[in-house]
Amino acid sequence: MDSPYRSVDDFIAAFATTMDLLPTPWGFKDAASQHLYMNAAARLYTATPKNYSLEGKKDNEFPTSWSDCADEFCEHDERAKALRNRVAVIETHYWYGKNYLTPFVSEKFPVFNCDGKFLGCIWNARPMDCVTALTFIHPQKASVLTTQLEHSLFTPAELDIIFLLLRRFSAKEIARIYSLSVKTIGNRIATLYQKAGVHSLQQFEQYCRAESLENYLPEKLLSKGVAFI
Repeated sequence: MDSPYRSVDDFIAAFATTMDLLPTPWGFKDAASQHLYMNAAARLYTATPKNYSLEGKKDNEFPTSWSDCADEFCEHDERAKALRNRVAVIETHYWYGKNYLTPFVSEKFPVFNCDGKFLGCIWNARPMDCVTALTFIHPQKASVLTTQLEHSLFTPAELDIIFLLLRRFSAKEIARIYSLSVKTIGNRIATLYQKAGVHSLQQFEQYCRAESLENYLPEKLLSKGVAFI
């Protein structure tokens, strides 16, 4: 990506003017993978203390939990530089300082000046969207995945089974995952249908969509780190 800016400072000044106004996380790292800028939303996302001076700091120097993934974040920088193009990943960590894991999509865009010199990477982050088979059957805007969900009818253990049901796992497959009999899982599925007041998987899927239960992702399925997509 060509740029009229001769130096990193010139670019940051122009970039920050716009990014400071955005409610979504945006930042810039230089050619050495050192942070030079984060907007207010990015500081919240990374749980970076307000009084922490991030300029010139590398990922492993931040006083935050996600610094343990510094090598993976730097690899993201290097891939964007090498490909000279946008590179997207799924970053799973304790974002916003929460005590539970959440997956976010992060993109990095390499920045070059008019002489072709690599200046660094713009990065952003957004919640990971939920796209299931139901999205194509009943088109609507994709919703955001969450690992934290409370429902008046279903227990956390039942929500885990619902997650598998909505991804069309059979009773036999679910039984294998939980090391239980197919009959036991069948009984639990029947209980779910009874609570929802439905009689078939199709009806149950419609119910779950209306209740936003399809957005739920069991935290036990997540692990900290970066997955390139």
